[in-house]
Amino acid sequence: MKGCRNEKGFTLIEMIITIAVLGIVLTIAAFSFKDVIWRNQVNVAANEFVTMLSFARSEAVTRGQVVWVCRSNDGNTCNTLAGGWEAGYIVFADANGNDTCENDELLRVATGPGGGVTMGGNGGVANSIRYAATGFLSGGAGNGTVQIVHPSKTINVVLSRNGRVRTVVQ
Repeated sequence: MKGCRNEKGFTLIEMIITIAVLGIVLTIAAFSFKDVIWRNQVNVAANEFVTMLSFARSEAVTRGQVVWVCRSNDGNTCNTLAGGWEAGYIVFADANGNDTCENDELLRVATGPGGGVTMGGNGGVANSIRYAATGFLSGGAGNGTVQIVHPSKTINVVLSRNGRVRTVVQ
């Protein structure tokens, strides 16, 4: 006796619809994930910059001498000609007071954040930041802001005259 066959499984139409819906969901998720990655790159750049500033201020007080943080695209010397802070920056202790970094004075090197993140300073912090032995900003630098930007997020690193650093998320 032949009866109805009770077969289990998916039809071709059901599978195509499922794959189409899955494709749409994954496309939406990928764009959301891309935005998360960009925001994270800005956060990392801001955190690294604040850490470098805190280190420089600490070293100035510990050593009892001027410590500089300046833009550098080669990791050895200060460079104010091209780009912004995103090209990289260095920290050096100016032991001889000549306002330039020499090999034995270099303390730390940071590469730029990459990924389309830009970093630009205003006023007295456009090219360099100088901490006196007291931990205060010196060399004519007053309050200033370094803006870390990607199209999806902006963080301002604000420096006050007393050397204090804070971040403001926009």
